[in-house]
Amino acid sequence: MGRRIGDAEAELNLPPGFRFHPTDEELLVHYLCRRASHQLLPVPIIAELDLYKYNPWDLPDKALFGTREWYFFTPRDRKYPNGSRPNRAAGRGYWKATGADKPVTPAGYSRPIGIKKALVFYDGKPPKGAKTDWIMHEYRLADANRSARRNGSLRLDDWVLCRLYNKKKGWERIPKEETDLTEDSFRTPESDIELPDLDDLGHEGVDMNPSSGAAQLPPAAPAIKEEYDWYSDLNLEDLQNSFGPF
Repeated sequence: MGRRIGDAEAELNLPPGFRFHPTDEELLVHYLCRRASHQLLPVPIIAELDLYKYNPWDLPDKALFGTREWYFFTPRDRKYPNGSRPNRAAGRGYWKATGADKPVTPAGYSRPIGIKKALVFYDGKPPKGAKTDWIMHEYRLADANRSARRNGSLRLDDWVLCRLYNKKKGWERIPKEETDLTEDSFRTPESDIELPDLDDLGHEGVDMNPSSGAAQLPPAAPAIKEEYDWYSDLNLEDLQNSFGPF
């Protein structure tokens, strides 16, 4: 189930109106480098999960923040345990690299600190999967393959940072609660009333025999109690107190 932006701001202790649109350099310097060296992040806003276990359309609900693009730290699953080639199988399809890798060199640095790779999700088994509109930017640290950790069992590129989005304009995660509210906004008490078929009106409850004089209508149905009478029992003071001070 998706979460509302306001709920995420409250849970993550974010200021109202917070927006998260980091540049490539900011993602590498302030987030991936810190994650690789076990330092605290500026904002704990990026979820950690095995991204390759899911279809991309299932991931927005697992993100900590975002409605049009989502960020994740994910372990880099390798095709072979001792190799460097990543395994791109995911969910019911696979991710396929597109274009050339882009070195990322922040201002003030003499060489790239990271690599940005673009990937497209294909639905189905390779090589005949159907191309989708789901795009992922994968960020990894440069020269990480040669930077072994002290225990020799964990490398700096064991974790990568991914930005996920759908290139189709207008695609946006809508929390289930908001979807339900949208549907309910078009419903009224009359929406649940079953009306009789017009063809049956002459046979049920209405005497259409000319010899009987004027047509006899059935007794009026009892008035339907409005579903919205709940507000008549509310105390104004209780209602104001429920909102608390602004």
